[in-house]
Amino acid sequence: MGIKKEVDTLINLSRKVGKAFCNKDTFEETSSKNIAQKWKYKDATFRMDFPKTTSDEIAIENCYALMRMKLKEINLEAPSESSMRLVSNYAKMEELILLDELWEELSANEESP
Repeated sequence: MGIKKEVDTLINLSRKVGKAFCNKDTFEETSSKNIAQKWKYKDATFRMDFPKTTSDEIAIENCYALMRMKLKEINLEAPSESSMRLVSNYAKMEELILLDELWEELSANEESP
């Protein structure tokens, strides 16, 4: 996958997860030199800066690693298969699927050489 596509994928998935999980009316996204996302989840604040343009593969890998770390800090880890099977609320299931997609993307980057 191209570097630009990787960053765009990560930004879009982060946006969807942020909007799905954030406390009401706390999602913010600004764009200048970088794209910054900020939102609250329970009592924690998530803040992430994404590079708008980069050709530096190391910077992208760092961005993925930082995203993994920040999600873990606010206790938004990948949902387990058993937790997904136990959900009966359709809206909650949609949220878990989004979170799972984001973690799959983050894991794919972690395993690449």
